Amino acid sequence: MFKSIKKILKNKYFIIFSILILIMLPSTLYMSSDKDETIIITTVGIDKEGDMYNLTALAVIPKGSEDINSNLEVFEAKGDTISQALDTISLDTGKKIGLAHCDCLILSQEILEDNITKILDFFIRTANLTTNATIVATDSQANKLIEATKSSNNLLDLSLKNIVSYQEKTSMLDDITIEKFYRTHYMKSSTFYLPIISIEESTNSNSGSGGGDNESSGNASGGASGSGGTQSQQVKIKNHSRIAILEHGKFSRILSEDEAFIYNLLSSSSDNIRITVENINDQYVNNSTEVYQQVEKFVIPIYRFIDEKPVVEYHIWLSLMIDEIISENNFSYASIDSLQNYLSESVEEKIQSQVKEKLDKTNKILNSDRDDILHLYEKFNAFHNGKWKEYMHSLSNEQDYLENITIDIKLHLNYVI
Repeated sequence: MFKSIKKILKNKYFIIFSILILIMLPSTLYMSSDKDETIIITTVGIDKEGDMYNLTALAVIPKGSEDINSNLEVFEAKGDTISQALDTISLDTGKKIGLAHCDCLILSQEILEDNITKILDFFIRTANLTTNATIVATDSQANKLIEATKSSNNLLDLSLKNIVSYQEKTSMLDDITIEKFYRTHYMKSSTFYLPIISIEESTNSNSGSGGGDNESSGNASGGASGSGGTQSQQVKIKNHSRIAILEHGKFSRILSEDEAFIYNLLSSSSDNIRITVENINDQYVNNSTEVYQQVEKFVIPIYRFIDEKPVVEYHIWLSLMIDEIISENNFSYASIDSLQNYLSESVEEKIQSQVKEKLDKTNKILNSDRDDILHLYEKFNAFHNGKWKEYMHSLSNEQDYLENITIDIKLHLNYVI
């Protein structure tokens, strides 16, 4: 064994390796860690004030506290460019900006009306923001949305992600990330959609002998009234299921309620459709309003040409169950056999009529506003390349290809007991 040790000690590579360790060890021991030099940003909000960008960053600053809110800090900076604003935060904090853990990007209305590619190009090219970060729009200011969520003791990247994830299940939204934006941006249709998250502000008055701040409220404002009264500003996040449509990276319009219903119905990923029908008179109820919820859905789109015009025909098998009944005769759900099929002929007719009415409105908007939300250009080009080219050549302006396209729905309803 001693011979083996002596042999190793005489090995020139071992000697070189040992010398390198001795040289590097002191510098390694006193080397500062990345967390001491980098500020971890989880969410970025961007507003625009004139020609200036106002950037708000939510950062996690570990302080060893069990209170989540105490470990969060909000930093704001303005600049002629995004990089200038980020540099200002670095100067103010004495740390580099770390965006590896940033998974939520909030854009204000002013940013959407400009062109969000200017913002996203910088973040993924220079700032190394991950492409799986969720993009969220707001009709208020991005910095207020960040402050509102911080004040509610929730990590913004978690709460907004939860809101968006739930809305994806109940609407046409699917994978609202930077990567998805670029995949659609370079398509011929170039249509992208974003959820719009709002905030709601209200002022509460509290009375007391000593005044003070309300810790559970949003941005507290001073101002005593009477004997020690205080006023606090309550700020809450509100999601009104509004969706912004972007064309070539710029805001186009807000999706109408009829369109939202139809595109939700056509979406294969949406799994929470609710349909309300009114004035139901059948063997079960009189003058009632009934709410049905989706149990299962199966969607098959068929792309074809009829009279030289493109038509996309959706066959939808939708299974429903009763969710709520409101009746004038004090109807009790428990008073009727639960094994009955509540999807009567009158209910089915009303549902089919409701879908047809909303579809007609959606087709008119599709032909006039020409937002290719379903990316029909790519679909028809893939399935009917020859006919699609002939159709495109027949148009005086190829940008108007949606003006003759029709969406048709064949809805097959089924009741689940």
